[in-house]
Amino acid sequence: MIFPSKLQKNDTILLAAPCSPLPPDQTPELVAEAVERLGFRVKIGASCRAETARGYSAAPAEVRARDINEGFADPAVDAIWCIRGGSTAWELPPLLDYDAIAANPKPFIGFSDVTTLHLAIQNRCGLVTFHGMVANRVPGWEENEFTWTSLWRALTMGDTLAVENPPGEDIRPLRPGRASGALTGGNLSLVVQSLCTPWQVDAKGCILYLEDVGEGVYALDRMLSQLRYAGVLEDAAGLAFGPFTKCRNSYHPDYGPEELLREMFRDWPRPVIYNVRSGHCTPMAALPMGAVCELDGDRGTMVFTR
Repeated sequence: MIFPSKLQKNDTILLAAPCSPLPPDQTPELVAEAVERLGFRVKIGASCRAETARGYSAAPAEVRARDINEGFADPAVDAIWCIRGGSTAWELPPLLDYDAIAANPKPFIGFSDVTTLHLAIQNRCGLVTFHGMVANRVPGWEENEFTWTSLWRALTMGDTLAVENPPGEDIRPLRPGRASGALTGGNLSLVVQSLCTPWQVDAKGCILYLEDVGEGVYALDRMLSQLRYAGVLEDAAGLAFGPFTKCRNSYHPDYGPEELLREMFRDWPRPVIYNVRSGHCTPMAALPMGAVCELDGDRGTMVFTR
């Protein structure tokens, strides 16, 4: 896998909106000012200001893809930061210029619906991308310094990077053992959606990371079963699960996501850990997707190497 150059203060960041538009109480200028206060120069992509009749996508697919393509190709842009997650990133993989992306590796940051783009770029370009907070979370980051610090550590990592959870949140071992492989995955719903597409998740020999938000426990059961039937889970060297925020069981409140995972993987022959706090949670840790990850299912640790 190719690591992008380390981000430095005073670098130029392009804000792009590959998914949903900003909520009504935010503007691209507000987000840009917050990112500038972190010590960067900012360009606002056309996708951040465009509209569609649908409302749930930030701009026409061609506009959103063009921002990403031009951001990678532009030597004046040092990183691309997705301004928000949401929906409709699935429209972009056929429109991306993978040759330009591979030829101009630079940090690409986001999570949630951005999972689709992480998978496509990892699949076609072999580029390490960053499963980290979206840019519209930056305003008010002073109240949540852990999230920005974790992302900055990932963007500037040296030879190794150990995943750190927020204080008071332990990574919980579910199955023992050690495994090593490139990290792939992201949001569970989007990983499942990738099946039978040209950008299908490839977990063979990899550490597969999965998290989600607002899904019933029965839906998590269904999606994980689909990954198992498709051979994705069996191909993985190890499994790391993030938070399943607001994923409840209305039929049996005491049987939540952790109970499901413990039952589903109780006889799994490879290491499994749970509660890596990267995804739909606050504070949020950042993960370098595609980087080689050493997973220890006995100690509940993840360490990345270049």
